[in-house]
Amino acid sequence: MNKIYKYNRYLYKAVQILIGMDVIYRCRDNNIKALICFVLFLVIVINDYLRTKYFYKTIKEYYSSISLAMIINLILSLHVEGYIDIYFYLILYELILYGEGKISRLFISLEVISLLGLISFRIISDYDNIDYDNILGIIMVSTGICFYLVSLFGYKALRKEKKEVDRLNKELALSYEKLKEQSEKIEELTISKERSRVAEEIHDNLGHNLIALNMNLDVTEKIIDRDIDKAKELINKSHILTKRSMDDLRKAVYALKEKVTKTFIDSLKEIVANIEDTGKVKIILDVEESIEEILPEYKDIIYTSIKEIITNSVKHGKCSEINISVKAYIEEIKIIVSDNGVGCNEFIKGNGLLGIEKRILDYRGKINYDNSISKGFKIELVLPNI
Repeated sequence: MNKIYKYNRYLYKAVQILIGMDVIYRCRDNNIKALICFVLFLVIVINDYLRTKYFYKTIKEYYSSISLAMIINLILSLHVEGYIDIYFYLILYELILYGEGKISRLFISLEVISLLGLISFRIISDYDNIDYDNILGIIMVSTGICFYLVSLFGYKALRKEKKEVDRLNKELALSYEKLKEQSEKIEELTISKERSRVAEEIHDNLGHNLIALNMNLDVTEKIIDRDIDKAKELINKSHILTKRSMDDLRKAVYALKEKVTKTFIDSLKEIVANIEDTGKVKIILDVEESIEEILPEYKDIIYTSIKEIITNSVKHGKCSEINISVKAYIEEIKIIVSDNGVGCNEFIKGNGLLGIEKRILDYRGKINYDNSISKGFKIELVLPNI
């Protein structure tokens, strides 16, 4: 926008210079008239400079400057004629594009009336020489003025609409930033509340279990020499309390790691969507709803494993399709991932797969591979359903 304004100013100055030269040329036979007209035109130029540089800041000064320009322009047009008439259009251009409100419309009307009045005056002054061409010329000039005004008003409407769109876009961007900021604060508050809830749960459940465990161990220590059966019973109870405490702790830790509103299946779908968005690989995901009920640590293992296996299939298997199945049976949980890649003769396990194996085996699970050449790659993970 600044560049356009800059070029407009250069063009405006060039037009002023040409008009000034034409005024002097048309008054060349009368030195006094030439001097007076040149001074008047110089006043217009200086007035225009002051108006665009300083007077535009206040309405009174601005329209006083416009009035002076209109009066001097009309005087010069009456006595000199020629290209000075162009200045009418320059004033109209400025009033229509940059003026606002009733006062602007008033000055536009006055300038149009002045221009039409000037044309009428010239016709009346040369009444004896009026012919068909003169009348046609008047009609064409009037039509041109109307077209010029309509074009300027249309351009102004477009500029105004663009400014409004820009303003609304800025407001929308600001609203988005505020909404994002509020969303982050709400998320932080939600996480903080969830952590407080988990902390209270750990304190209540785990604290109770540990107190009971400590009491059982104290009693066991005192009676182990004289009542071995009772001591064994207390030790068994202690094992149960220990297992229960570990389960509660695992659930609490997993709850802190999980997003409050996102389900496990949603997390798997997010992995699939991220890969499919590339447009290179199609992934078919088959997950039972009951999988949401499995242990939190199992969810963590399955999520990490599927992500690692998909990465390997895309990176090394050169596949175009991956099938993922996650099923929960009575005694076991089975995860099968297969692709239609190239397969391989020599299968080398990287750190990612070795890490998966270790975690599966830690929970007494098992893992099977099928990497036959030209048949793609298939991996089966099995975890006991506790």
